[in-house]
Amino acid sequence: MRLKLKKHLIVPIKYPTAKILHITDTHLFADEDGLLLGINTNASFDAVINEIKQHGEHFDLIVATGDFVQDSSQLAYLRFAKSIKQFSAPCVWLAGNHDNCDNMRLIFKQQNLPDNKVVLLGEKWLVIMLNSQVEGKTYGQLSSQELALLTNTLAMYPDRFAMVFLHHHPIMSQCHWLDNHCLINHTEFINLINQYPNIKGIGWGHIHQKSHHRLSHCQAFSTPSTCVQFKPLNHDFQVANDLPGWRIIDLQRAGEIETKVQHLENIIFHPDMSQSGY
Repeated sequence: MRLKLKKHLIVPIKYPTAKILHITDTHLFADEDGLLLGINTNASFDAVINEIKQHGEHFDLIVATGDFVQDSSQLAYLRFAKSIKQFSAPCVWLAGNHDNCDNMRLIFKQQNLPDNKVVLLGEKWLVIMLNSQVEGKTYGQLSSQELALLTNTLAMYPDRFAMVFLHHHPIMSQCHWLDNHCLINHTEFINLINQYPNIKGIGWGHIHQKSHHRLSHCQAFSTPSTCVQFKPLNHDFQVANDLPGWRIIDLQRAGEIETKVQHLENIIFHPDMSQSGY
């Protein structure tokens, strides 16, 4: 029996290749001077938005994968919404473990950010947004309802290629401390992904670092934060000196994906390397 799905967002594309801007882990504050591990996250997010605009690329869709704010405030969510609306492309979103869902939904609704979790992108692609947040926990889990959303949507559109997004990492980062906070039913999720060859990509945030993996029939990758990054392949918590970043994802008509991570070039942010956790 199929679940009733919310109305899907239909997004036409300008060119044969659909282009997605992936933004994640902004960790904004109401306080202009709010710091996360030495980084003014409001300033770094503004710098990211400005540099993306300066590049002048056209985007058909923006995907934001959670941890929007660090202080749970409505003002910080408003800051994100107003900034992302500088782009003409619609921004779809999902929660991270740091998010206050009541405030997030209230402000994003007021600001007309679409809450659709299924996007029909052009004539060839399907974008599916899965909620991995477990309230009050740092780790993530995809509920039976979320997994049913995935399978029912794929069944509804068997002729489309699919790109799936979530917040938590379903593939281990090889950072011991981070992998304690992964998607706990990652094996079930990846086994499900492997059953659907039309799934061509999986994207996530959460780990504040870029990574890229190849599964049997799809690519899987994480996108760096717009603020502070975590050192890859480290057993214990360690801040990295990498700059704020974002990812651009090109979805080709034949099902191929080309993707690249970009980092700030015009402004330097220096994290507090002495921090041992947050």
